[in-house]
Amino acid sequence: MRVSGLRDGGGRVVIEVAGERWRHAAVVELVGEPSVVLGAGALGDALLASSLLLAMRWGEPLEVDAPVSPRLLDAADTIQDIFCTWDRALRPTAPWYSRVEIVAPIAEEVGPERSDGRGTVCFFTGGVDSFHAALDSLEELDALVYVHGFDVGLDDTPLRSEVSARLRAAAAGLGVDLLEVETDLRALGEERGVGWPDQHGAALATVGLLLADRFDRILIPATHTYAHLEGLGSHPLLDPLWSTERVEVVHRGAAATRVDKVRALAELPAAREHLRVCWENREGAYNCGRCEKCVRTGVAVRLAGAEGRFPSIPAPSLRQVATASVTGRGSPWVELRQEALRADADPKLRAGIEVALARHQARRAWRNRPWSR
Repeated sequence: MRVSGLRDGGGRVVIEVAGERWRHAAVVELVGEPSVVLGAGALGDALLASSLLLAMRWGEPLEVDAPVSPRLLDAADTIQDIFCTWDRALRPTAPWYSRVEIVAPIAEEVGPERSDGRGTVCFFTGGVDSFHAALDSLEELDALVYVHGFDVGLDDTPLRSEVSARLRAAAAGLGVDLLEVETDLRALGEERGVGWPDQHGAALATVGLLLADRFDRILIPATHTYAHLEGLGSHPLLDPLWSTERVEVVHRGAAATRVDKVRALAELPAAREHLRVCWENREGAYNCGRCEKCVRTGVAVRLAGAEGRFPSIPAPSLRQVATASVTGRGSPWVELRQEALRADADPKLRAGIEVALARHQARRAWRNRPWSR
């Protein structure tokens, strides 16, 4: 597999990945005309981040056609170890990923060291995790960056416009700039067998490394606490491994629970007004109030004692809580159960959380029943 990149002016980079049987191009482009140059001096690093999982998924050696940081090349071995270990645990009889050889020229001049003070940027979607990471880092923060195409489809123009306007207002409320990037990197992975749960950390790192001309610290907001970690593409073990001699990638916020974060955000006017958590956006809604994540966040708001303080987050009914479609291992709901016990919450709310978890566990047991294999 070969990955190459073309800088098209200062604000656009084309990434082309060519496998043995297919070829796919993705574009990363700045929205507007900010004073940032994409890919200057770090193009090879971003190319490696964008394609490593694809090469592992297809079992093909990876050739990068631009110089790569020595530190990142060394770390790529550990990145592969982590994904292969998780993969064997999840799919012991038919693993998806395999270790691959990486062939790339080594960057001899890595440019300014991280101490040159280029600045700190935090990925930002307007969600609980990214708002909290921004708030927690406000004294050191120089800008936020929102990536169109990662959580909202590029073809959903009305929702993208609303999200963009709200995030600009939120950034102004925090007193920092908002950079906007547009890309179809997500499709590059999903169309070639690498799902977003695995790919998203590497995709964020790709964009962050392309911003190395302007920033030397990249903050990736944590999804889970240290107590409830899962093998996902963004993880406190993985994110720092995308760092180079010029750029430090930081996994920020894993010490705080979702209720802790909501409680802190309740004191922040920009978060109260513009908090965005929905991943289904039914009927184009900013927050639909019905999907699992909207319901889960509504429960966290209640447990944080912040009911009525977030106008963009509808309060869920007890029926919605009990029938929520919990996914994966259910770690966020286990955390909510612990928070509800700790806070001695309303017994009906605690019962709703227990029912949601019990239904989820029953579904998982049915899917994993031995006689169905």
